Amino acid sequence: MMSAGGTMKSALGLMLVLIGVALGHGLDNAIEATLVAVSPDWLTSLTTRF
Repeated sequence: MMSAGGTMKSALGLMLVLIGVALGHGLDNAIEATLVAVSPDWLTSLTTRF
């Protein structure tokens, strides 16, 4: 059980580093634009209404 916790902790750390690198390189804007383009209109209007 302890080794699984250590593995998950390392996986979470790697994910956070990858997300940080993506944010640093501006990849989040491209991902956001893609998600907005493929989302239904009702969802976009609901999330941007307020």
